[in-house]
Amino acid sequence: MSENFASFYRKASSVRELVDKAPFPEKARFQITKVIELPAKQYHRYMNELLRDVSFISRNVEDMRFDGKTETFLCLFVTCRDANTGLLVESEGFGYARYAAFIPEKKALVLDGIPVEHANEKCLRQRSVPER
Repeated sequence: MSENFASFYRKASSVRELVDKAPFPEKARFQITKVIELPAKQYHRYMNELLRDVSFISRNVEDMRFDGKTETFLCLFVTCRDANTGLLVESEGFGYARYAAFIPEKKALVLDGIPVEHANEKCLRQRSVPER
């Protein structure tokens, strides 16, 4: 298994906040336990709402944790089929992205053999404009 490293941030509200923050002194080791694939509109909306409780995180809480022995984040990789990017998420038992890292090029990751969940978050759907 190849080793992967990323800069994780605690309680970032959006991808912009992840990208704009100064990196931690060290990158942390990570291992992806599951890929969460969202529809494109929901994925782009989620990138701006990382502190929102979402069911795909709540459903997969047991697949995420920080392994103190190996100093590795076991995390979800949230993306969409047509995106080149993704987010690593570790919830620390919560229903939101307590720790997150932005991955600008998902093709740099080896995702073969990792389970994929196709999620559809109602809370992330665009709100319809009320009729007048």
